[in-house]
Formats: sequence, structure tokens, C-alpha cells
Amino acid sequence: MRLGPVLAGLVLAACSAGAAQTPSPVPSASPSPSPSPSPSATPAGLEGRTFVSVSVVRDGADFPLVGSSQLRLGFQAARQLNASAGCNSMGGKYALDGDTLVVNQLATTDMACDPPALMAQESWFGQLLSSKPTLALDGNNLTVTSGSIVVKMVDREVAEPDAQLVGPKWTVESIITGETGSSVPQGVTAWLQFGADGRVSLNTGCNSGGGTYTADSSTITFGALATTKMFCAGAAGELEQAVLAVLNAQTVDYSIEAQSLTLEAGAAGLQLTAN
Repeated sequence: MRLGPVLAGLVLAACSAGAAQTPSPVPSASPSPSPSPSPSATPAGLEGRTFVSVSVVRDGADFPLVGSSQLRLGFQAARQLNASAGCNSMGGKYALDGDTLVVNQLATTDMACDPPALMAQESWFGQLLSSKPTLALDGNNLTVTSGSIVVKMVDREVAEPDAQLVGPKWTVESIITGETGSSVPQGVTAWLQFGADGRVSLNTGCNSGGGTYTADSSTITFGALATTKMFCAGAAGELEQAVLAVLNAQTVDYSIEAQSLTLEAGAAGLQLTAN
């Protein structure tokens, strides 16, 4: 199942140079590409974790990121690296040569970023990851160093603890169809709220209601759901159809990362945010 926000349009590409105002990582000491090292053991406590930036320093001075954006770096199973600089998502295979991170090629999603400066920032971050930076892991803290650039990061679960399924009002932010995601139509809102008593309240964007549910660590099984029967056309009707396509599957996969809940029932899914 997906563990993160759903993004569409993966295209394989080497990261291009960023805008002039972004720092340039120090190039690799080797003037030409070298083969990847043989896979080495992932440092204890690194694999399966995601880290978020808390500071970026260049030439000994703080280097601010765009707006409230963060750098994210995840080390997943099968030596898969996931990264983001606030807009698109990057990913690819990685290897470790001692404490040196080796990434030969990154894939990136292809969404337009607002503000545009985020595009330059993610290009710079992609360059940094490709520059064979060194990694230093100390408990929940990870330091990524490339030349005069030092990125200090902390475990995402420490910086952004996962919300609990029970309690928050989960508002639908995007609709998942296959491998693509689309935003909820403007002007309409749908939400779910799971109670400790095994009941769920909901609003589909058109009708309201509720029912029963049971949940384990990865699946939610809904009992019979009863809702009002108001007819809604346009955006409200479209949102209701998307919500019910997931809930009517009865048993759905779910995952929570920070304040984001993902529900998936086959090719249909929802991304929700805790409020």
C-alpha cells in the first residue's frame, strides 16, 4: 500500500542545475561517473526511516529554505531512496560506500511548483544527493554533508508524530484513482471521524451519516453505513461518489504518516488530513 502522499507522472530524469541563488553542492572528487559500490550493510537504525530537515548551513552560515518547506529523505526497503524538497517527489536506488551515499539516478514527479522557487530548491537538493554526500547518524539525528553544505535532519516520527486513527476529524484532501491523485473540487468538504466506541461519523460532501467499524494496524472494516439521501449534482456529487467508492468496499487498507491518512480499496483511494 502507499505510505505517503500520492503523486502522479513519474519520469526518469537526472536532476538539472538549480537557480543561481541556491547553493551548489561540491562535485564528486571523481571527474567521471564511477560504478556503484557493491551493496554494503545499511547503518543500523537507518533503513525504513524518513528524516526531515531542521537546518541547512552553507559556508558556516544559515541557508533558509523556501517558505515553510522542508527537505525530506527516506531510506526504504530494497535500497530505495525517497526524497522531497517541498513540491515534487524524487526516488531511486542507492548504495552506501562506507558513510558515503551513492545515488546514480533519481526519478522525479513532474508537477508545477508554487512558488516557482521550489523547483530550483528541489533541483539543488537532487544535485546534493547525487554529489556523494556523507551521512552521519546519531540516534534520531542525521547529518548530510556535501562540501561546505551541512543539512541537519531529525527522524520524521520524532519531528512529526503520527496522528491516531481515533479522535481527529479526517478531512478528504485528494482523491486517488489508480496511480494518480486529484484535489477535492473547490467549495465542497468531506470528512470521517472514528470514535473509540467502534462507530464512525462521516460527511460525503453531500450527505451525512455513520456506522460501525473495526480496525487493526493496517485495515479498516466498515459495517453497514447509513446516510441521508439528499441528491447532489456537480462537485458535491462527484466527491460523494469518490468517497463511497472507497467506503462501500467495506474492508480498506490504511496508513497514517504524520497528519495524513491514506485509505485504499483497490484502484480507488482517499488522502485525508487530521484536523
